[in-house]
Amino acid sequence: MTIPNITSEIDIHQLVNRYGAKVSALAHRMIIDKDKAQDAAQEVWYQVLKSIDSFAGRSDISTWLYTIARRTILRYSADERIISYRQYNEHFNREPIDYTGDESNRKQWAKEQCDYCLTAFCHCLTNSARLIFVFRTLIGLDYNQVAEIMEMNDEAVRKVSSRSVTKVKHFMKRDCFLYNENGRCRCRMRKHIVDVDLKREYKVLSDAVDMIKIFQESEKVLPRKNYWLEFISG
Repeated sequence: MTIPNITSEIDIHQLVNRYGAKVSALAHRMIIDKDKAQDAAQEVWYQVLKSIDSFAGRSDISTWLYTIARRTILRYSADERIISYRQYNEHFNREPIDYTGDESNRKQWAKEQCDYCLTAFCHCLTNSARLIFVFRTLIGLDYNQVAEIMEMNDEAVRKVSSRSVTKVKHFMKRDCFLYNENGRCRCRMRKHIVDVDLKREYKVLSDAVDMIKIFQESEKVLPRKNYWLEFISG
């Protein structure tokens, strides 16, 4: 991949430092395969670099950047499947997951397993609905900005966002031990979550469990790598 010359006054490194982890979070919540998600995040930054001289300032630079991210990540996620109740049932009714690695790494492994499940829960949504869900819950964008990024009207974004939150909550209430102590993941991951006291890392949730906070806290518990910086330094 050839990196284009940058002549814009925009400080690309400052831009990457500010938005890199968020772009990575978008890619990882949209795409289950980790390697493919990393490729998507790197491609976003390549497209940003290629287009940066054309940024005219008619919108906020974050809106411009996230619009590029939308187009790029949706292209990479085109083959992602919606996960049905039947598929969730098959997963959570399997035998408990065993850990056979070094004990010192078990907590990190448990975090990664829970993070994978959070991404899977998002896949009860269509790609576009999932992207709106992630923009709202993880990135924290307001409805107007999401509407501009998605090229939709504000009311449509509000409706999709509301339905998406309700649907993901419903899935997580049935199956997620972090969200509901009676969730069915007690038969797969509960032992490990309890043993490593993973819930302590989500201490923001101790008083009032909230699904959106779980997603937000997960980005702190298992922070995203800034794949573009890793790419250019490698």
